Amino acid sequence: MTRSTPRTGPLKAAALLLALALGSGFAQLGPVLAYSANEAGGQPATAPYLADARFETAPAPNVDWLAALHEQRDDLRAQAALAVEKKPAAKATVKAEAKPKADPKPQPKPQPKPSRPSYSGENRFWIPSLGMKDRVYWFACTRSRDPDNLIYRWGCAGNNNVYILGHAYGVMKPLHDLYVRGGLHKGMVAVYADNAGRVHWYKVTSWRVVDPSEAAWAIASQPVPSMTLQTCVGKYSQYRLNVRLVQYKVT
Repeated sequence: MTRSTPRTGPLKAAALLLALALGSGFAQLGPVLAYSANEAGGQPATAPYLADARFETAPAPNVDWLAALHEQRDDLRAQAALAVEKKPAAKATVKAEAKPKADPKPQPKPQPKPSRPSYSGENRFWIPSLGMKDRVYWFACTRSRDPDNLIYRWGCAGNNNVYILGHAYGVMKPLHDLYVRGGLHKGMVAVYADNAGRVHWYKVTSWRVVDPSEAAWAIASQPVPSMTLQTCVGKYSQYRLNVRLVQYKVT
């Protein structure tokens, strides 16, 4: 075994210290210890000395900057939280759903105004409320044959008395039925167009039911333009219904 000489012992010790310093992370700071040696004799100096006063002790790590960083970050977080609290909450805008438009109601089509019935012609007879519209035929006072199912103007009536007759089962049935059910009334209108085309308007004023032999009232002359309507009535048509009307206008 080789024995260390006085010259080589201190050098090995210095190398060992330097290796330990490098292993512990302080190599970047430079040499830790230095020794003075006599180049001629190789004898160590009386005592080792520190190469730099900064390395008398190992430096403690400086963590003040890390604490400051944490403190600054906490301050920023606190400021952000405070700003959120002070900021008014945005009102949620609820967009109203558009209601579906209802289909437009179909507009009723304008109905044409009912046209007034036209009363014109010659030898025509109407009772508008009963839907009667007939031609008038002449029935001579001297005629012995029974009337047909037609509207006649009888020639036996006096002055100012347009005498209109017809069968209750036929052309005068609307008038007969109106009387039987009690609907005959004063004011009912009848219209007559004479043989010259003048249209006469009449209103009902009275009526009578008589035996066929009692014709005086029905055929009598009248002080004002008038009309008499005659038809049969009764279970066996044994009576006569005579209705009197008075003219109120001529067109």
